[in-house]
Amino acid sequence: MVFFFQIVCVLGLVACGFYARRRGLLTAQGTNDLARVSLALVYPALIFVSITQLSLADLRAHLVLPLLTMAIAMAGLGLGLLAVRFLGRVPADTARAFLFHCLVNNYLFLPLPLVLFRYGDRGVALLVFGSVGYELLLWSLGVMLFSRAERKRDRLKSLFSPPFVTLLASLALVAVRDLLPWPAPPAWLALGAQTFRAGLQTLGAATIALAMLVAGSRFAVMEFETMLGWRVWFVAAIRLVAVPLAMIPLLGAIPMDPVARGILCIVAVMPSAMVSVLFSERYGGDTDFIAGGLLLTHLGALVTVPLFLAWAF
Repeated sequence: MVFFFQIVCVLGLVACGFYARRRGLLTAQGTNDLARVSLALVYPALIFVSITQLSLADLRAHLVLPLLTMAIAMAGLGLGLLAVRFLGRVPADTARAFLFHCLVNNYLFLPLPLVLFRYGDRGVALLVFGSVGYELLLWSLGVMLFSRAERKRDRLKSLFSPPFVTLLASLALVAVRDLLPWPAPPAWLALGAQTFRAGLQTLGAATIALAMLVAGSRFAVMEFETMLGWRVWFVAAIRLVAVPLAMIPLLGAIPMDPVARGILCIVAVMPSAMVSVLFSERYGGDTDFIAGGLLLTHLGALVTVPLFLAWAF
């Protein structure tokens, strides 16, 4: 029941974006601008503050996180490859969109508030660290699913987005900070560093709100008819039911920190990724199928996520 109300709270933020778009308070350009600001400035600030609060020992102890997030993604892709043969004769773009939904779920922005509610700022830091696995797959297999002709140089350039670069820089800073001996900084420098960190923390705190507003704005222009095809329901069943059924028992059988296990369980039950629409528009794909799967899985998550998390915990 706790998870149900937490998800309702998240969807309430999404509803604000939906309302703003319907009332003309947010335009298509405004939504794109919010997304760009979030990815270029706000989310990197959250990453930096979250990761640098961890120690190198914390990161070493939780190396399993990015590996197991990759396992969750690959489990979805494996199920998708088994299922795609039952789709019948469909265009290649539809088949690739089907597999993208299976591979990449909403591994960060939707779990963020749930992890924050349950595990606090340390949980958010571990969630961000675990996202490394998904990011690597997103910008490699994810891009290739949409465009096999995309040049390797372009894929590599896409990988080094501001959030990912910030994540790598934050990890490097933690390693340097904890491995090398440093003299105690003067009082003025320590105060300046604290003030700078507080400013970044304030900026990063807006990540969840902005992400949910953007999601709601994009939902507002999606056609509900895109959810009516049986193939959309098929991919939703894989994403919302099959993957959690496969991964939750597996995660429960692997010895690890209970906080890490809880974060991974939350990630495993999430619906399709919001980024799927951006990828479809950027690299070409069946945008109607992508939109239908995105909308249906997020609506279905209101039922499936509380049920599976109640089972997991």
